[in-house]
Amino acid sequence: MTHDSDAEDARHLSDGDIAYLLAKYEPTVRARCVARLRGDLAADDVAQNVMLRLLDEFHRGKRYGDVPYRVVVHQVVGWTLKDHFLGRPTDVPLPAGWEPAVHDEHPALERATLRELFADLPERARRACELRYLLGLEIDEIARQLEMNRNAVDQALHRAHARLRDLVADG
Repeated sequence: MTHDSDAEDARHLSDGDIAYLLAKYEPTVRARCVARLRGDLAADDVAQNVMLRLLDEFHRGKRYGDVPYRVVVHQVVGWTLKDHFLGRPTDVPLPAGWEPAVHDEHPALERATLRELFADLPERARRACELRYLLGLEIDEIARQLEMNRNAVDQALHRAHARLRDLVADG
């Protein structure tokens, strides 16, 4: 990170634009959790708890002085991972007034949208995504259904996520 990026982070923090900062650092947080937990399913939970902890600190008015926000993010990742390995709870309560996303109210529309997105994926990735996100199957069950090993399913989903990010970004 450059000093310009640190200054930009400080500006967003002072403007109260925590959503921007969380979105900016989410890939880094997730990658660090996945690397440290060696791809364990708990990595997503720990990464989510890091993001919730950062959000909670912001809502409680916590400020960090001259410490760059990227340093704060990495420190919180370290603390949350340490708590995870020590068996301490890492869950942070959801913010007050949090509501589930609107898509929970329109599952048929969501399924149609997902099917459209999945249609552009290679066959193996498309089938893995449909089983995971439309039927809600766990990775091990998908592996059994598709007669693949668990790692192959993880790889197919990872590649599908990257492809879907590109599709959505291209709009």
